[in-house]
Amino acid sequence: MSPEAARQLMEAPASHRQSVSAASPAQTHSGHLPLVVAILTLLIWSTLAVSVVSLSTVPPLLTTGIALTGGGLIGLPWVRWRTLDWHAVLIGSLSMFGYHALYFLSLQWADPVAASLLHYLWPLFIILLTPLMLGEHRISLLHVVSALCGFAGAAACIASGPASSGSTWAGFTLAGVSGLIWAYYTVWSRKRRSVPTSTVALYCVLAGGLALALQAALPSGSGGAGLPSTPGLADLSLRQWATLAFLALGPLGGTFYMWDFAIKRGRPNQIAILAYAVPVASTLFVGLLLGRGADPAALIGAVMVSIAVALGNRADRQVQTTAHPLQ
Repeated sequence: MSPEAARQLMEAPASHRQSVSAASPAQTHSGHLPLVVAILTLLIWSTLAVSVVSLSTVPPLLTTGIALTGGGLIGLPWVRWRTLDWHAVLIGSLSMFGYHALYFLSLQWADPVAASLLHYLWPLFIILLTPLMLGEHRISLLHVVSALCGFAGAAACIASGPASSGSTWAGFTLAGVSGLIWAYYTVWSRKRRSVPTSTVALYCVLAGGLALALQAALPSGSGGAGLPSTPGLADLSLRQWATLAFLALGPLGGTFYMWDFAIKRGRPNQIAILAYAVPVASTLFVGLLLGRGADPAALIGAVMVSIAVALGNRADRQVQTTAHPLQ
């Protein structure tokens, strides 16, 4: 991406007056950029779970803090300090911290494949939250059917994991809550389209700083996630640092700016369709890392969740068509 394109991505707030029917050929061509950005974002996100699992000996708070802080530093030069919406900064930072801390904990407390898929119900949660947060949308019967299908898919995947225990189910709960937080953050970002994408840098830096502060406050020798000990920065291997750098540049860094840009400037329904591939790819990546290969039950669960989110978005399009038949 050119420096000029990067500058536009970071600084420009989303437009409130897009008109597809009146768009010129040049405008139509430029409208493909959010779609391309969304595709790249989702491809990178599909590697998040496998990256976190490879850091299983590193405390989740330390992983969150290092990666988010590094990801936030990328965008700090573009932050519009004089016109900051501090209320948005607070909500964005807390959402960013809560989502990642709970997700990383779930991958260590529960079976990673099952926890990852349960977490990836966030596209379905987006469908359910949209009519609650954006008044122009409503829920239809097809939305309910898609929700039932999605939870059935998650159950199928969980059944393929190890026997349940107290800590395992706690991990499943954290995975679901993390997905709900991300869904809220996404719909909230769509609602606050006037907030520049560069503000995401502060979300990441503040969330990362909070994670590092909490990690430093833990008693010495406590892993904070059922681990026997807490490795310090000097204890991290070169491979672990390389993985953390990848997280900061990709899944926990550049992708947040890309997602914000795509959601605010693109067509949400079209982008949501692309998100269906994320749980499938992510689940396969984790399964391959653990040497399981393509587990049939996990694949069935991933397919069911993907179908569920697809049905939900189809219902959303039908509702919008009914409400605005001339658009």
